[in-house]
Amino acid sequence: MTLAMTTPPACYATVDAYYVTHRERGPFHTDLVVDGRYAMAAWHGTHSGGEGAFERRSGRWCVLTNGGGALNVDELVRFGVPRPNAERLSAKLERVFAAREQRAR
Repeated sequence: MTLAMTTPPACYATVDAYYVTHRERGPFHTDLVVDGRYAMAAWHGTHSGGEGAFERRSGRWCVLTNGGGALNVDELVRFGVPRPNAERLSAKLERVFAAREQRAR
């Protein structure tokens, strides 16, 4: 019998600390929303953008997933975010985007 080994998630003191070490060169911006022990970040730089999900464990933010493009509620759930938290995170981030768009007008 072979046991599959999984790599534990990378954890950081803050979500921003993750992006400081994993961002592209040039201007880089993040929006962060939190619901309980879960967080969702939207990020964009000069040439790319995406979203990430994090879970607070032992006082640190651990990466559940991060990549280019948007995350939907089902994807957040697949990466371990409980559905109620995933729904609230997604709604909060949409409100951040809507407020930014409103300010830009």
